[in-house]
Amino acid sequence: MSKKIDEARKISEALLDDLESSSSKIDAILMKAKRLARLMRDSDAQLWLDLETKGYPNEFSFEVLGSCVKYAESGGRLDIKTSKYYLQSLPTIEANMESNEALLNSLRTTRTPTTNVKNFLEKNATEALMHTQLEYQSQQKKNYASSKSLYSSMKAAIHNYATDTYLAVEFGDVAEDIFEGARNLVDTFIRSHCPKSAEKIVAINERMADASEESRSAALTSCRRLLMDVADSVFPSKEEEWKDRKGKIRKVGNDQYKNRLLAYLSDLGESEGSYALLESELEHLASRLDIIYEKTCKGVHIDVSLNEARLAVIHTYLFIGEVATYSSQSHD
Repeated sequence: MSKKIDEARKISEALLDDLESSSSKIDAILMKAKRLARLMRDSDAQLWLDLETKGYPNEFSFEVLGSCVKYAESGGRLDIKTSKYYLQSLPTIEANMESNEALLNSLRTTRTPTTNVKNFLEKNATEALMHTQLEYQSQQKKNYASSKSLYSSMKAAIHNYATDTYLAVEFGDVAEDIFEGARNLVDTFIRSHCPKSAEKIVAINERMADASEESRSAALTSCRRLLMDVADSVFPSKEEEWKDRKGKIRKVGNDQYKNRLLAYLSDLGESEGSYALLESELEHLASRLDIIYEKTCKGVHIDVSLNEARLAVIHTYLFIGEVATYSSQSHD
C-alpha cells in the first residue's frame, strides 16, 4: 500500500473529526484539507482550498476549479445562476460570524431602564430608545443568522470534499485488493502455461514507465504479443478452421490469436452469457491493439495518451485473469 495513500486516509479521517466536532478553527481545518489535496495530487482541490484560505479576486472564472466547482456551489460561495460570488476568505467569514455573535450576545445582556418615568417627555425618550435598540438587535440577529448560515454551508462543502476523498481512498483499497487477487491468479497461470510471457510483462512495465509516446505504443504492442503467447499455450495454431458457437467458420492460424482464445474459451463450456461477454471484451481489446500494431509495422506515427495506454494494459491483464479463472474452474 502506498504510504501517501495511507497518510491520506488518516488525514481525511482526522479532518472529518475536526469538522464534525466543531472544535477547530477554520484556518487549521483548511491547512489540513490542503495537505490532503497535495497527498491526493488533486490540483483542482489545491487551488480551491487556497482561494478559500486567501479569498477570491474581483474577477474570477470558477471553471478553472474543475471538479471542485461543485463544492464552491454547494457551499454557497458561488451562485451558478447569476455568477455572483463572495470574495472574503473563509477565515474572514468565520471572524465576521464570531463578531456578529459576540455583538448579539452583548445586546441581549443589556438591561433596559427600570427607573420610573416622571413625565411625558422622559417616557417618549425611553420608548424611542428601546424601539431603536430592539430594531438594532433584530438587524443584528439577521446579520448573525446570515453569516452563520454562510459559514456553516462553506464548512459543509469542505466536509463533502473530505468525505468524497475518504470514500475514494477506501474504494481504491478495495480495487487494489481485488486487483492483487487477479494478479496472483494471472501470475500462477503465466507460470504454469507460458512462463516466457513473464518477460513481456516486465517489458510492458518498463515501457509504461517511460513517458514517451513511442514507449507507450511499444507497451501496447507487447500487450498484443502477450495475448498471442497465451493463445499459443492454450490453443496452438491449426490449419483447419474452427466453427464458433454461432456456426461461423473462423481461421485459427498463427496470426488469428483472437479466434484461438475464443476457441479455447468456447471449449471450456462456459454459459452463453459469460462467453458473449468475454467475446465482446476481447473484440474491443484486440481491435485497439491490432490497430496500433499495424500502424507501428508501417512506420506510422501513433498518438497514444497515457490514460489510453494504461487502460489497454489493465484490460489485457484482466482479460488474461478471466482466461485463468475459467481455466481453473474447468479443471476443478
